[in-house]
Amino acid sequence: MIHSTAIQNLLLRRIRLHGVLLAAALAISACGGGGSASSDTATAPSNATNSSDTAASPAPSAANVVAVSIRQLESNTNTLTANTPYVSVTVCAPGTTTCQTIPDVLVDTGSAGLRLFSKALNATMATALPGIASGSGQLAACAQFASGYAWGSMRQATVQIGGETTSAAIPIQLMDDAALPQAPSSCTSQGGVDFATSFYGIANGILGVSNFKYDCGRACATSANTGVYYSCTSTSCTASTAALVQQGLNPVAAFAVDNNGSILALPSVPLPNGAPTAYGTLTFGINTQSNNATGSASLYPLDQQGNLSMKLTLNGSSTTTLSGFVDSGSNGYYLSLTGVPTCATSFYCPSSPLNLTASLQLANQTYGLAQSFMIGNAQNMFATQNAALPALGGTAAIGGLVDLGLPFFYGRSIATGLEGTNASAPNGYLMY
Repeated sequence: MIHSTAIQNLLLRRIRLHGVLLAAALAISACGGGGSASSDTATAPSNATNSSDTAASPAPSAANVVAVSIRQLESNTNTLTANTPYVSVTVCAPGTTTCQTIPDVLVDTGSAGLRLFSKALNATMATALPGIASGSGQLAACAQFASGYAWGSMRQATVQIGGETTSAAIPIQLMDDAALPQAPSSCTSQGGVDFATSFYGIANGILGVSNFKYDCGRACATSANTGVYYSCTSTSCTASTAALVQQGLNPVAAFAVDNNGSILALPSVPLPNGAPTAYGTLTFGINTQSNNATGSASLYPLDQQGNLSMKLTLNGSSTTTLSGFVDSGSNGYYLSLTGVPTCATSFYCPSSPLNLTASLQLANQTYGLAQSFMIGNAQNMFATQNAALPALGGTAAIGGLVDLGLPFFYGRSIATGLEGTNASAPNGYLMY
C-alpha cells in the first residue's frame, strides 16, 4: 500500500534562458484534418516498462486527439502518482519501421521537447535512435527544471502521438543514458534532484508541449556557457553550443498539420478530495479543425519567459498583481499563502478548505473572468489515495511567482499556443 505522505512536489516547468547570457528570469519550470501515420512509422509492439499499467480510457475521436489518463501506476507502490497526466508516445528510428510505443509519458505544458528515460526503451530502440554529433563527440543535454535536472543524450527520432506524426526526425533527449559519462559538475551543481533517481517510476518520460518551439533557443545556439548542452566522448563532456536544429524540439511544432499548439482538456472531479482516476484528451492544433475551435475563449499573451500577469484573491481579499503561469507539469497549486499551515513536505494543510480566485491579465491590461479554485488539506487528500486531487497546493518554489498546476486544468479546456503563430501574442499564449 502506498504511504499517504509519499508524494513528491512535482515542478517540471523548464527554466528558460534568454539572450546569450545564463543570467535569466527564473520562471519555475516543470517540472499541450489530423495527419495520419505513414508506413515508416508503424507502431511496433511495446516493450516499455509500466506497459501493464495502461488503463482503459475513452477512445480518441480523431487523428489529432490522444487520450490522457490520470491514475495511480500499478508498478509504483511507494509513491502516489497524483495529478500526473499520462499519454502514450511512439518513437521510430529515422527512415525505418523500428518503432516502440512508450506508455505513461507525462504531458507538460511548461517545457518544450520529448524526453524519455532510457529504461523505458527496449534494447533495440535504445541503439536504433542515432545520436547527434557535436564537436569530436555526441551531443548531450542537462535540462534544468525547478525540481532538478535531467541528464541524457540527444537522439534523433520520428515521433508519433495519436494520429499525428512529425514530418521528419527531430531531436529528443534520452535521459539517464548509460552510454554517457556522469553528468558534469556544471550540470549537477545547478541544484535540485537528479531525475534519473527521483522521477523514473512516476513516468516514463516528459512530453513538453509548451508555448516554446525549442528547448533552449537562441541562448544555447550562441553560447556554450548556459549549462544546458555538452559535447561528450566516452570519458568526458565539454560545455557546447547547440544549433536550433540540434536542440530538443516541441513535437507539435514538427507536425505536418495541427502544428500551432495543443489543447489539454480534463473533466471536473469532486472537491476537495478528488477521485481515483480522471480521463481527458490532448488535442493538437488550435482553430485548425472543428474539434479544436476555441470559440469565445479569451486569449492571454505570454511574455518571453512564458509567464503572464495575474491577480489572486483569497477569501475575498485581493493581492497585488503577480507574475505566474499555468502548467500541467506541476502537480499542485504552488503559491505563497500567509498564515496557512503546511505539512507533508511543504504542501498546504488548512483546517478547512480555502477558496481562491485567479484572474489572468489580457494584453489590454484588463482582467479576464475570475476563475475559482480551492486549496484543501493535503494530508486528508493523500489519505484517500486518489490520483486526481483538485485541491492540492503547496508553497511557492520561487517567491513572487504563482504556479497554477495540473489541478487548474480540471473542468477546463486550456489551449497552449506556440510562439510565432499568432500576431497578437508573438511569444505564445494561453486560451480558455
